[in-house]
Amino acid sequence: MKFITGTFANLKKDLNLELRSRFAINTVIAFVASATLVLFFSLGNTNLKTELYSGLLWVIILFSAMASLSRSFVMETDRQTFDLLRLNTPGIPVFTGKLLFNFLFTFAVSLITVLLFALFTGRMIGSGGIIFLILLLGSLGFSSVSTLMASLVSRANQKGAIFSVLCIPLLIPFIIVLSDATRLAANNAEFSRLLEPMSAIVGFCGVTITLSVLLFDYVWTD
Repeated sequence: MKFITGTFANLKKDLNLELRSRFAINTVIAFVASATLVLFFSLGNTNLKTELYSGLLWVIILFSAMASLSRSFVMETDRQTFDLLRLNTPGIPVFTGKLLFNFLFTFAVSLITVLLFALFTGRMIGSGGIIFLILLLGSLGFSSVSTLMASLVSRANQKGAIFSVLCIPLLIPFIIVLSDATRLAANNAEFSRLLEPMSAIVGFCGVTITLSVLLFDYVWTD
């Protein structure tokens, strides 16, 4: 019961802070809108293959999410509440609360990006239910990696640079699998062809969340 209470207390705190400052929301909306518009006007009527569109989609989602997910624990350091939170709250509820916040935020970014892609390019229509599931799992994978990495770099001097250096190499193979699954779903491929990339996506999410939970106590106490 304490675990659930602590998790939702941390989630509520982060949501209230974000709604009050709106830093991440404004930054991400501006980035996604400008990146999609630049892509739309630069490509014009060029008939690109679905592979390129799915790859560009996840690259935009990656960099838009990375711009804000690094602040998961940076806000605690900047407000000088990190030590206070560590003294009064166990590590796992803090981690799961921030993981849920990052997941909800990344999933919202993914939905906005897909909707803008569909609006401006006419692509990514395909199998809506499968794409929704891919976005859900993709957001979970991004969040699990970024939450742990954000906790590691929260006290570093060059937080943004170190965060990107740590996260992007871990997420590149994940993006490749996500792009492949998105391409198949957009082309209305049979579900049997989606089993392999979807299994890889679920496996990545399971491994990263498990490792993050196991490692976070060491990060939190040290």
